[in-house]
Amino acid sequence: MAGKAICTLKVSIFVDKDTTLIFKEVIIIKPTILLLGTHHFSAHDNGDLFRPEKDDMLSETRQIEIEEVIGLLKDFRPTKIALEAVEGLQGALNEGYQDFLSGQYILGVNEIEQIGYRLAKDCSLPAVHAVDWNEDEEDVPEMSDLSTAENGKYYDAAMQIGQEITSDMEAFFKEHTYRELLLWLNAPEQVAKGHEIYMKMALAGGDEHPAGALWTAKYWYYRNLLIYKNLIKLIESDEERIFVLYGAGHLHLLGQFLKESNLVEVEVAHEYLS
Repeated sequence: MAGKAICTLKVSIFVDKDTTLIFKEVIIIKPTILLLGTHHFSAHDNGDLFRPEKDDMLSETRQIEIEEVIGLLKDFRPTKIALEAVEGLQGALNEGYQDFLSGQYILGVNEIEQIGYRLAKDCSLPAVHAVDWNEDEEDVPEMSDLSTAENGKYYDAAMQIGQEITSDMEAFFKEHTYRELLLWLNAPEQVAKGHEIYMKMALAGGDEHPAGALWTAKYWYYRNLLIYKNLIKLIESDEERIFVLYGAGHLHLLGQFLKESNLVEVEVAHEYLS
């Protein structure tokens, strides 16, 4: 059941005069963020390293499953919805959402629309929010540099892990519902395995040109830090409840940054989808 994120801090005070302890409760209300990692429904160019075979998310069966997920996510009672679209597309993102609300737009095969737009509508939200950053930086190595760099075995290991995750996900989804897939993708062991890719990637390259470390720090960590920054910018009150829908590969870092900020309470998929 959704509610305010309340932290209770108990403070003990020792009073010398009569050696009694006085306890004072301090109630701290923090904004809440629900992180949900998903696969990408369509083959749009999002820079993903691994792109699994696409299931027909517009089929009658998958549409019923999406409706089930949205019904469960409504219990979070979001005040804002943050989506994996670059900030520069904010205007277009909401033009599409407004057209959807007015019945002038048929949703495409994209989780931004199939989950983000539909959940926002069901929660009577006036807008959705683009929080992504994904641009080329001059001093970031190309992925091809990592594949041919010194210590290339770590790049190969990262690719192997990614292919294993992709193959396992494809096999799992053929036998399970979308809700069950989300629980699988957001399980701690899967989140950790997904992040292992980037820890292996960081080791590719030599001492003079640590291409993997440069790519991981200056692209992957930098991107996720900017997403985190954009999420915090959405907070306008302590009672804010922000639903975040992102590719599952982002879960480890976004969860880490948000939790370690001590600015918000972070909730995860199984609290609503189990």
